[in-house]
Amino acid sequence: MTNMKKSELSEEHRRTLKQCLWDLNLTPEDFLAIIEGRSARKWPERGFCVARLLESVNWFKIVKIIDPRTLCGLWGDARKFVRFKEIKEGMDFACRILQ
Repeated sequence: MTNMKKSELSEEHRRTLKQCLWDLNLTPEDFLAIIEGRSARKWPERGFCVARLLESVNWFKIVKIIDPRTLCGLWGDARKFVRFKEIKEGMDFACRILQ
């Protein structure tokens, strides 16, 4: 998990996370706080946010913000929200490799 605090999110990372927020009333910092477990919000939940991230942003940009092992730790909760077979298979593979 990244150790970034709200004020430490770079402009590049903010732009990347904004790609996930088209229909959510959240800031990039709020969105990341949910994924990192630093937010007490009930919705959107962590799994949904991880799925949205995976469906909206290129993997290589994601891992600049969040450690892949962290994503794999959250994958069990996120998998049910992912709509695309290719992303499910890719994450299943990545998490097997990272174990």
